[in-house]
Amino acid sequence: MQKCSLCGGRVVNGRCEECGMPIPPEHTYTLRGESAHYHRVNDEDVLHRVRPTGSRPAVSGYAEEERTAHLHDSGSDRHEAPRAVVRTARRAGIRTAKRTGTAAWSLITAALFLLLPALYLLLQRSTVTPVPEPPLPAEEQATEAYSNAYDDLRGTVPAAGADWDGSLTAGLYTVGQDLPEGTYTIQCAEGNTSIDLHIVSDAYGVEIYEDLSANGYDAIDSERDDVSLPAGTVLFLTGNGTLYFHSSNAQVDALPTETAPNPLVGDTAYTLSDSDESLYLLVGEDIEPGVYDVTCTAGTGYFSFVLPMENTRTMYCSAWLYGDPDYVDTLRHITLTEDTEVTLSNYSDMDFTVTLTPSETVYVHE
Repeated sequence: MQKCSLCGGRVVNGRCEECGMPIPPEHTYTLRGESAHYHRVNDEDVLHRVRPTGSRPAVSGYAEEERTAHLHDSGSDRHEAPRAVVRTARRAGIRTAKRTGTAAWSLITAALFLLLPALYLLLQRSTVTPVPEPPLPAEEQATEAYSNAYDDLRGTVPAAGADWDGSLTAGLYTVGQDLPEGTYTIQCAEGNTSIDLHIVSDAYGVEIYEDLSANGYDAIDSERDDVSLPAGTVLFLTGNGTLYFHSSNAQVDALPTETAPNPLVGDTAYTLSDSDESLYLLVGEDIEPGVYDVTCTAGTGYFSFVLPMENTRTMYCSAWLYGDPDYVDTLRHITLTEDTEVTLSNYSDMDFTVTLTPSETVYVHE
């Protein structure tokens, strides 16, 4: 009967009944010329190999019958008492190993029970997406963004000044010329207003984009308060409607009082057919340098140009223009300097026509 090499249990169908360990079957083999048979010793089958006597060398001092009898007798004697003692010791060792293996499995099982909850939590943390914190209310978000956007401009305008009110439509304006330096409240002047306000202060390195609308949105979308606009700041407004500006510390005494007639005369119109996508015009060659009012009289598209700034920076200006017999979009006070590239882009299936008319106001600089 085959025994388990780990715990000594009985092997049935290739597996130990005690510990469940798989045990391969024993292979019985004999050498060439040998015969094999089993003896029953201590309730176990013991394999006994026998070589043919004719092949054994002669042993001096023994007759053949005595040598054979001696071998069998001594073999029988050895299997009687001594082997029982050895087998008992081996069984004790197996029982000890069995108890040790059982204790080891118990320790491993207990450790797994202790570690499984921790592993489960770790797996949850690594696979479950954390729930983000709820966002700030819209008013707090707008206030925080508004506060950060104008930090570099606060304190740049004198605290004392005069009251000033004015309204601006879509166009290009310069603080200190078209409106006085000051700290402003800016709001939509009427309903159905949607204005994109692009603010660039080249001296302080600030560029801000604002979207002010009064079409049923929250009031926070239609007004900006505490907006410092130092002299030299450029405002580019696009869209439809009017923005109202109010300041209590406006530096009205610094506004220029002299203007000159615009040297430009006559309108210039450029038309893109429905098959044309873009038209590029170079100021100084295709267009005379100057200050223009730009009006879309037909179609839909973009009018864009780059405005040079004093500190070797530029301000990119782009406006969506629409025109039909009942309504036209106009950009006022567009300053086009020499070597500036103007781009007209058609976004409709009809002709896109843009007309440039000399503006009425041109400031005189000493």
